[in-house]
Amino acid sequence: MDLGLAGQVAVITGAAGGIGKTAALSFAGEGARVVVWDQDMQTVEQVAAEIKDHGGEAMGVAGSVASSADVARVVDQIRAHFGTVHVLINNAAINDDAPVTAMTDAQWDRVVDVNLKGPFYCARAIAPLMIAQNYGRIINISSRSHLGELNRANYVSAKAGLLGLTRSLAMELGPHQVTVNTIAPGMVSTERVRSNPNYADFLERAMARQHIKREAQPDDIVNAMLMLASATSGFITGDLIYVSGGRLT
Repeated sequence: MDLGLAGQVAVITGAAGGIGKTAALSFAGEGARVVVWDQDMQTVEQVAAEIKDHGGEAMGVAGSVASSADVARVVDQIRAHFGTVHVLINNAAINDDAPVTAMTDAQWDRVVDVNLKGPFYCARAIAPLMIAQNYGRIINISSRSHLGELNRANYVSAKAGLLGLTRSLAMELGPHQVTVNTIAPGMVSTERVRSNPNYADFLERAMARQHIKREAQPDDIVNAMLMLASATSGFITGDLIYVSGGRLT
C-alpha cells in the first residue's frame, strides 16, 4: 500500500537511537524527507548519513525539546531547509525514577520538561506550518505506563498528560485537516531497555501480562507510526493506540 509519505517532511524527535532511529530509517524508506532530531549533533548526523547512504533525504538537527528557545531555533532551521513539515513525531523521552517520598524537584521537572513540555513546544512551533498547508500529522509517543506504575510518578504523570494534550490539539487542529494521535507502547526491546539492571524482572513481568508472548521490537511501534502518519488515516484523530501485545497492567 502506498502510504502517501513520499516527498513529505517528517520530523522525529529522539531519533538518534532506539525507536526514534528505527522510525527515521523507516520513514526515509517510504520516501519521506526526514529530520533527525536529538541532543547530540554527532549522533544525529550519523543517522542522517545512514539515510543518505541508502538514497534518502535527511537533515540532522540538535537541541533540547525541553527548551522553548531550542525548539524555536530548530524549527527555524527546518523551515529554512525544507520549507514546511507534514509529520511530527514527538518521540523524545527520559525517565528518572524514585519513590514519591524521595523524588526531588529536579527529577520531577526534568522528566516532565522532556516528556510533556517538549511535545507541547514542538507542536506549538510546527502547527502553524501545518495549518498554512491545511494538512498535517502529529503523533505523540506515550506509554502504557500512563495507567500507573510504582516509583515513577513523574514519568507516569507526563505520559498521562500527553493524552490530554493530544485530545486538545486534535480539537484545535482538526478544522485544518491536521490529525493528532497518541501511541502507547508497552515494553520494547531497545538497547537502553536491555541495559537496565532490572531488565530481566521487567521482561518476566511483561511476558506474564502480555497476550502476545514475545518482546516488542522497535518496528512494532514504528508500524503504528507509519499508519497514523499516512495519507489514509485522515479520519483518525484524538485517539490512543496501544502497541503492547495486549498488556494494559
